[in-house]
Order: sequence, then C-alpha cells, then structure tokens
Amino acid sequence: MNKIVLASQSPRRKDLLEREGIDFIVDASSIDETLDESLPIEERLKQLAISKARPIHDKYPNDIVIGADTIVYHKDCIIGKANNEHEAREILMKLSKDKHTVYTAVAIFDKNEIISFVDSTDVYFRDIKDLINDYIESKDWIGKAGAYGIQSGGSIF
Repeated sequence: MNKIVLASQSPRRKDLLEREGIDFIVDASSIDETLDESLPIEERLKQLAISKARPIHDKYPNDIVIGADTIVYHKDCIIGKANNEHEAREILMKLSKDKHTVYTAVAIFDKNEIISFVDSTDVYFRDIKDLINDYIESKDWIGKAGAYGIQSGGSIF
C-alpha cells in the first residue's frame, strides 16, 4: 500500500490528519514561497501548494503526497505570518471589525496525477481591540497566517 506523505511542517495540518486517523509521514520541502503577482490570488496559491509538494513527490514518486498553503487576504493584500508581537498586534488591529478571506490551496500528487484545488472562507471579526493584548501574550498567533488561529485561541474573535 502506498504511504501518505504530508509535505508541510504545519502542526495544524498534521493534527487534522491525525484526528482523522490517517497514517502518514511528514517530509516538507523548503522552497521559495514568492507568489506570481500576475495570476489571480487562487491560482497563485494553487501554484504554491503544487510547488511545495512537487519536490517531495519526486522523492516519493509511488506514494501520495499532500502539499498545502493558507493565506489571509484583506483589502486586496496578502497578510502572512507575523514576525513579532508588534506585527501581530498591527495585523489584528487591521482585521478588527472587518471581513477578510482565508484561502487554502491543496495539491495532491498520486503517481502521475495531480489534484489541486483552493477553498476560501470569509471571516468576520467583531471589535477585538480589547482582546488583542491577551491573545498576543498567549503566543497562539505564532506561525499563523493573519496572526491568528481560528481553530484555537483566535476563535474568540
């Protein structure tokens, strides 16, 4: 039976597969994550997920390789991961009392076949200004696009 290889270091993706009882290994590539600005946002992200999975597929050509990437998109700008508490606070202040879109692209390599898709969700934050300092102190924002995790502490927003 083919093994499943998660081409991602994301603890959230790992948790998701574990929660579903899927047997897999993790082997993530390190690639240039620059997006092609000439493409629509969904296509840019899909290309990135494919680029992340391709070198791992080359390493495991007979196995199923899953690559993915998530971004937060707000007012025509991609919001990535905050590098420090100051950036996290700025990002969360921008998102307060506003709508943004979370895009996730997935690329699945199964031998010679590539299946890729993008899903998006509109997220509405209430006024979170009074919650930001405690959230920053919780460190839950670290390593997360948009400086929050909706599946963890960011659900209060």
